[in-house]
Amino acid sequence: MRRRRGLRLGALGPVVTARGERSIPQVMADPPADPAAARALVQRLAPAAIVLTDGTIPAALVAAADEAELPVTLIADRHQIAAAAARTAWRGMRRGPLMRVSRVIVPDTAAEEAALRAGIAPQRIDVTGSAPPVLPALSCNMREHAALRPLLAHRLVWLAAALPAAEAPAILAAHRAVISAHHRALLIVAPARPEDAPPIAAAAEAEGLAVARRDEDDELTADIQLLLAEDSHELGLWYRLAPISFMGGTLIVADSAPRHPFEPAALGSAILHGQHLPVHADVWSMLDRAGAARLVRGAVQLGAAIEELGAPDAAARMALAAWRQATAGAEINRRIAEAVLSDLPEDGP
Repeated sequence: MRRRRGLRLGALGPVVTARGERSIPQVMADPPADPAAARALVQRLAPAAIVLTDGTIPAALVAAADEAELPVTLIADRHQIAAAAARTAWRGMRRGPLMRVSRVIVPDTAAEEAALRAGIAPQRIDVTGSAPPVLPALSCNMREHAALRPLLAHRLVWLAAALPAAEAPAILAAHRAVISAHHRALLIVAPARPEDAPPIAAAAEAEGLAVARRDEDDELTADIQLLLAEDSHELGLWYRLAPISFMGGTLIVADSAPRHPFEPAALGSAILHGQHLPVHADVWSMLDRAGAARLVRGAVQLGAAIEELGAPDAAARMALAAWRQATAGAEINRRIAEAVLSDLPEDGP
């Protein structure tokens, strides 16, 4: 049985070499432009392969790798491939750096066509799809999770994540509507900032809601209607406990940016959001199209959406769709890794 040698990457722009199978890759933003320096770098690092991860092609490094018979993988989009091909043509080179890479990994057919037009052989091109960012799941204190979870059993629980105080009136109005249909419903509010907590608590108490404040160690009893966290630092805990999450800072223009939607998606919480999306707009659009998130416009629609998702399996279906979108990048990264590994030499028997 022949075994493929461990992946010791020399990846430039931006990830660089790992010496030995258990070492950590380093980072090099600026690979050497001097041919002699590039050859010395390759000789010193002795990588098994080079991966160019940001679409740029450092000519001296690629030439040094070619001389050392090292496989070079380029990850690029159609614009980056076209730009590299244009530079080669402008300089009148017969065999520019683009033609010396072993494999080109592209996200779509448009980039594949650009690579073919540049003269790259079809067998050297892999189309993997576009990879959304893969965010690490937020951590939480699992003892706290184990202690709180039984207290929430058989209750409709939803979360307002990173809620600015300015959005509190709409969120509280939606919760009042939810309580009218589900009298044991619980809203967990994680304020956007610590200073948002007091006005949110005051507004909730003025609405006649029974409030428990986590910073005061209030007991979460069956009659509590709103649990107020100190801030957003325990969102990993609340996403795990709440089947439904409304993402604060999206309903109105606020002075705090919304959290990334992949946070609740990765932890199994269905996602609701408003129409104000100052950041991550492309991700929100992708989730909405996939039925993995839902736009609500104001308190009335928010309350209705919470009630609908409170039905058995409704939130679970949306959360599963969101999880698939949030983890799609991991599958694409796996395919890229397999493509790189397929170019590496194998150990002997």
